[in-house]
Amino acid sequence: MAPIICFRAKIGLSRGSIPIVADTSMSSRLDARDSEIMRSDADLVASLRRLRRTSALAGLALALTLGLMVTACAPFGTEDERVAVEPTAAPPVVDTTEPVDRPEPADSQPPESAELAPAPEQVEVSPSDEESGEPEPDSDRLDLGEFNDYEPADADLTRLSVDEEILIGTLDNGLTYYLRSNDTPVEGVEMRLVVNAGAILDPEGTDGVAHYLEHMLFNGTERFSKNDLIQALRSIGTDFGPDLNAYTSADETVYMFDFLLDNPEALDLAFEVLSQWLSAATLRPEDVEAERGIVLDEYRLTEESANGRITQYLNAIYYTGSIYEGMLIGGNEETNNAITEAHLREFYETWYRPDNAAVIIVGDLPVTDMERMVEQYFGSLAQPSDPIPAQPVRHAFTADFITEPFTDVVTDPDFGFVSMSIDWQLPAWPASTVGGDRLRFMEGVIAQMLEIRLDKAFQAGLMSQASEPFMALWQQARGLRLYGTNLRGPDLKQATTDYLSVLEGAAHYGFTQDELDRAALAWRTGLEATLEGAETTQSSAYASRMVSHFTSGGGIESTSDRVARLGALLGTFTVEELTAHLRWILDNAPPLVVSLGDDPANVPTAAELQAAIDAVIPVSVPETEPAIESLMVAPDPVAPTGEGGLAAFEGAFEWVFGNGTTVVFVPSDLAANQVNVTAQGLGGWSLLPVGSSAIRFHATAAVAASGVGDASATQLDEYLAGTTARLSPYISQFTEGFTGSASPDDLEDLFALLHLFVTEPRISQVATNEQIQSMQTRRTAADNSPGWIAAISMWAAVYQDSPWFTLVATNEQIAAATPDSLLELYKMRLGDVDDLVVVVVGDVDRETVAEMATRYIGTLPSGASDSFVDHNPGFPAGVQRITIPVAADSGETGLNIAFGGNLPVTVESLVAGDVTENLINDLLDVTVREGLGETYSIGSSISPAIQTGAWEVVIQATGAADVLEESLATIIAVIEDLRANGPTETDLAQAISVARDDYQLDSNSEIVAPLLRRRHLGDAPGTPEQRLQVLGQITADDIQRFMSVVVNSGNRIEVFRTVE
Repeated sequence: MAPIICFRAKIGLSRGSIPIVADTSMSSRLDARDSEIMRSDADLVASLRRLRRTSALAGLALALTLGLMVTACAPFGTEDERVAVEPTAAPPVVDTTEPVDRPEPADSQPPESAELAPAPEQVEVSPSDEESGEPEPDSDRLDLGEFNDYEPADADLTRLSVDEEILIGTLDNGLTYYLRSNDTPVEGVEMRLVVNAGAILDPEGTDGVAHYLEHMLFNGTERFSKNDLIQALRSIGTDFGPDLNAYTSADETVYMFDFLLDNPEALDLAFEVLSQWLSAATLRPEDVEAERGIVLDEYRLTEESANGRITQYLNAIYYTGSIYEGMLIGGNEETNNAITEAHLREFYETWYRPDNAAVIIVGDLPVTDMERMVEQYFGSLAQPSDPIPAQPVRHAFTADFITEPFTDVVTDPDFGFVSMSIDWQLPAWPASTVGGDRLRFMEGVIAQMLEIRLDKAFQAGLMSQASEPFMALWQQARGLRLYGTNLRGPDLKQATTDYLSVLEGAAHYGFTQDELDRAALAWRTGLEATLEGAETTQSSAYASRMVSHFTSGGGIESTSDRVARLGALLGTFTVEELTAHLRWILDNAPPLVVSLGDDPANVPTAAELQAAIDAVIPVSVPETEPAIESLMVAPDPVAPTGEGGLAAFEGAFEWVFGNGTTVVFVPSDLAANQVNVTAQGLGGWSLLPVGSSAIRFHATAAVAASGVGDASATQLDEYLAGTTARLSPYISQFTEGFTGSASPDDLEDLFALLHLFVTEPRISQVATNEQIQSMQTRRTAADNSPGWIAAISMWAAVYQDSPWFTLVATNEQIAAATPDSLLELYKMRLGDVDDLVVVVVGDVDRETVAEMATRYIGTLPSGASDSFVDHNPGFPAGVQRITIPVAADSGETGLNIAFGGNLPVTVESLVAGDVTENLINDLLDVTVREGLGETYSIGSSISPAIQTGAWEVVIQATGAADVLEESLATIIAVIEDLRANGPTETDLAQAISVARDDYQLDSNSEIVAPLLRRRHLGDAPGTPEQRLQVLGQITADDIQRFMSVVVNSGNRIEVFRTVE
């Protein structure tokens, strides 16, 4: 499985994964303010398909990762579905951000000086130790009765039903259209142009043509010049840029944007742009040449980096024997340099035609209006006289492509992590039929059951890996699906044997009824939540499903039909059939086992991996712990010392308690059947011992992975399988607290979890071992990976080498980590309360929240009153340059610039910061990306620490080493021009338009964030309404005043990752 940074990628996240709740931008990445503690509604609901408690923001990282579709230009996280049976795979994206911006990275061989402690009272031997003896005789193999000679077949070829709310039609010229009216968000529209042509259709010798063509469509059409096109999209609020508006996958190319109908010209403009993209691309030779540098930089960024090289190697393994063998979605340097206007024109005229495309519109307008406009803008497009060429057949089965276990080693000196990748090819069952979808769903249930079995073995000490085991299921391409995992630990050879032994044990001894019941309960819980939240399904989710339906027949049933069908299927599965199907997979799809690392000396050899496979012996079913019936007995309620309404939002109410806590509630129907809860107290790691900033998230992750009270992690997992409650603790620079969500019916479980995380937290040795391994991973990355080295160097420069601001644990801290030490650190900030504010927003009544508040919050133990301490020494004066050397053939080259300044945080400054960020991004895209033509990715972020008013601006740019100086000069020129002259009227209007789109109230998080800011900003905490009011009055002078304080080019830090 490709190293997707987060080890539960593609199906879920480790319950011990490090939340990045407070780590999103320089010092503010250590400050759990605003959106840093927000979770997207879809992410929280999607987590219901798992038995684990997950770090909710790590769930967001998963959604962002899964949003890619094996593409060089994939959109991040825009196509999330509430309960996805099977996600689409993504290669790791080159990470140009700080190490704390990512979830727990791929894994590393631990330093020799650090050891993982054995888990107490656990089995100390693995099933492959010599004393384990010979494999169990076949007589111990579970008799499957009628399924002993099992062969799967998708016999039911009935097509899945179609949601009657979706209108599907075909124009005379062959264009297919999908239309659906939906008012979530209000006045919002999602549009897609889907071309059924991807990299698989690149002509031989011209790999990358489909992807290059995608780039070229943004360079102009017959109706829109390049500049006119970009300005037109920005004028309707589209945040234009790489990865935002289009992607190319193995099988299709999709163009997309969303906008609001508050601009009367937006709808016609959007239709015209899509029509022009399909029929009137100019593809001028001079534009092709101008775009080449950007395409090559993207190739360097995504393919020549350490992550990229390793991912491409793994992809080559996955594709072996399939129609995708040898495919390079983004091409390579040679082919990208050779692609001409003629190649692009031929591909465009062959595949970009109405009968090979679909237009998808979902939004807050009548379907009849949509259909009329489809006819108006697409009906006149000519249908080519030649029939559309035949496409390659996406084979239904891939299990016979590799017939023997495959072992190999892939390393890169810039790859800072060490791990194992283990994968199994799966059949590409048809997604459009009842029979095919049943098999896909069955394999999802099997993956869930395997995770239950793996977790039991892991907690019982039967597995030597340090990372929590998982089994992922994903679709690499339309005709290629896989199971897969990554694992880490001090002995990767033994860990590989142990993992495979547990899987062989499940096949040999069979699944248990308890495992099936637990998996079915988790699925039913998620399906019920999906049904209850269906009325507020986002338009983007509907659009995503329609893309899948057009390209591969993916389901677009109504939510009620799908929930009913899958719920009924759960009742048809038996232990015997599921075991038989697992046996069939393992018999027909040998494992693909690959060591990943920085040096062959640090990972098992191919021969050692084969020996690890040969040593596999089926492990019998680990003992099941007794189930818990409830989390706790509800405490007796305590009366609040004060209560009353709030003016910030309609229906807002708060209760104040004698222990110092406050509960704030706002009713919201933005996400049906969902309640978001965030609790925040002041202090954070600013009150912990110096150096704790590097280990505080390991403490909270260990607590989250260890159970609560008398309940072990496994017992808590089993209990939570039947509830939607999910909660994660965090400690950031200035705050600490919890964040999560639940359905209204499960809200009490969430509050009970919060209460127990304060009163009865625990840390197991197993969870500690996982966090020790995580610390070692980060330590190795900090020593080896150019991206991490650059980020840590910038961090040190910004904070002037203050020991308070540390990103990575020292070897001494790693060696000192124990369950007791991590738990003590956790309790220092989360063991009692003094000023905790609990914000509750969602689809629940006030009486229920009052009951939860009086029983579970007002009764928390109170501690000494404290607040945060600002350890920030201030942004340094002058210009500093830091150079990080990288290899000449590395894709790691790039540039980061940091600015900083102090300005009181108000609604006005928040809006000025947002508009300034939009302005800078637009101008850098025009002047650097498009103007210089050598940079694929460039952008800025502007964020304040709400508590102190310290603002930080970070600009990043990719590019080859020889263009970085010119990029820097252009960036500084843009900054200086804005400071001296302010924005033009047109540029300001476009930046305001994007901000207006961002300020629409369409999720609970946009209510939670300002309520948390109230303690600092009073009655003007920056609600969406307040921001829109300020936005309507902002001027160019306001931008200049903001920049004069926050963005001073005379005080900056430059970090170059370049060839010496």
